[in-house]
Formats: sequence, structure tokens, C-alpha cells
Amino acid sequence: MSAHIDSKPCKALEGLLQRVADGRAKGLERAYALAHAARCTGCGTFLERMRATLTVLRSTAKAEPPADAMDRLRAQIDALGGSKPGPMGPGD
Repeated sequence: MSAHIDSKPCKALEGLLQRVADGRAKGLERAYALAHAARCTGCGTFLERMRATLTVLRSTAKAEPPADAMDRLRAQIDALGGSKPGPMGPGD
């Protein structure tokens, strides 16, 4: 791998590397990015981190708010005065 002084990915390839990481890049585009990342430290590290981040995000359970969340929020708003803001917001 070639070494970047600051180990940042090549700006021109960031979008392509993101597409490789999330599976959108195919064929020659994907092959080019992988070959480049194998030689370039900054791009190789960027691709590894992007893949790791996506793996964590995909494996994380999606949290749902409690069923009564909106009712409790409305009650708190009403307790604060309940007046609706004008078109410009509060205190327009």
C-alpha cells in the first residue's frame, strides 16, 4: 500500500469506496476501487472502517419509542402553557 501522509482517503474515490462498502458498486467500478484500496493506505483504511460501521449499524436493533410517548409529550407541552406558536414561532 502507498502511504498518505495523513492516511486520509483520496477525495476523488470517497464516494466510490462508500458504494463498495454498502454493496452498490458493481463490476469494473468495484474492481477498480478494491484494487486501489489494496495499494492505498488511506483508502484501504477508509473502506475497512466504512464496512465496519455499516455492519454495526445494520446489526443494531431499531428502537421504537414507547406507545404513549406522543401523549406524554403533548401533556408536557400543555403543562408549559399549551399555547400554539404563531407562524414565526414563539414570541414572534
